[in-house]
This record gives sequence, structure tokens and C-alpha cells, in this order.
Amino acid sequence: MQVNNCNNLPARLRYYQEQIDHGLLQPGQDYRELTKYPTYVIMFCNFDYFGRGWARYEFDMSCVRDRDLKFGDKRTVVIFNALAKKFRDDDQSIKDFLALMRNQVDNKDRFIAQIQNEIDKVKRDPERRQGFMKYEMLMMDAKHRAREEGIKFGEAKGKEEGIKNLVNSLRHLNVNSATIAKELKLRYDLTDDDVLKYLN
Repeated sequence: MQVNNCNNLPARLRYYQEQIDHGLLQPGQDYRELTKYPTYVIMFCNFDYFGRGWARYEFDMSCVRDRDLKFGDKRTVVIFNALAKKFRDDDQSIKDFLALMRNQVDNKDRFIAQIQNEIDKVKRDPERRQGFMKYEMLMMDAKHRAREEGIKFGEAKGKEEGIKNLVNSLRHLNVNSATIAKELKLRYDLTDDDVLKYLN
């Protein structure tokens, strides 16, 4: 379920699809093994990502030149839009659930009543509510840590590439090793051992 539009829904769904396939296929197994497991990645959104007003957007792979020619990898992506204005006949069964996402509850539907009861139980049970909140906090913390580590890794990688490029450029200009070493120490605050490593 996605509450906020971060303008990355297709990429996010691609990542989820990869996670599913990664869990299905063991190392060394034939890729055809995946055809035994048709997959559906389903996202419920509190916004209309594609802006057509449809309740459901459904995608599968087909040829650009001939839409009747299917890719046949048995994966389907379904995106439900809680703000839908247009419902086809086959969307009616999800209509009440999408209304529930907008806090418009219709308890006449047994399924919706069950969901609402479950939501009420979670709200009344401090332990379960705290569990959900703790899970959310852990997820946010993990994302933050991953982002910081990614930035650090990127900076380190960028610095290393910059040093290598500088050494190669100066060597190409026939600058001697002593001058290159001095330049590296000045620009990048490197130790003598680090400078030697890059020069070698």
C-alpha cells in the first residue's frame, strides 16, 4: 500500500518483482523454473499515479509492434487507485475496499466489515499498535542507514576515481612522480603509503 506519491511507482514495483523472483529461483536452477510461478505485484495507492481516473491499472509484457504478441513471462502488475472515478464491471468488487482507503466505510459488505474490525482491534490493542509502529520505525531507520551508507560508499568511490584520473592525467603530461605525490597530498590529504599505492 502506498499513501504518498513519490513519483517512483514503476521503479518501486520493478524492485518488488525482482525480490519475488530472487526468492523463487535457487542458485543453479534453470530459469524456466520461474514459469511455474505466475506473479502478481499489487499496489494499492491513495493517489492516481497515471491520472486516468481508473480504479485499476493492469500491466503485462507485450510486443510494441503487435500487442497481441505476449512475452509470456507470467508476471502481472496491478495498481489500484483509491481516488478512482471510473469503475468497470470487473472493478466493482474492489470499489468498497478503495472507499475504505479513503475512510469512507461501508460495513454492509462482509469483507469490508472484517477489515474494519481488524483495524479497530489493532487500534484498541496497544501491543499490536506498538508492533506496527516499531516496524515502521525500523523500516525508516533501515532506509536512512542504507542511504547514508550509499552516500559514503559513493563519496569514497568518487574520491578514488578522482585520484586515479588525476594520476593518469599528470602521467600523460609527463609530470614526474615526486610532483604527482605532492599534488595528491595537497588535494586529497593522503598519507605517504596511500600516495605510493596510487602511484604504483
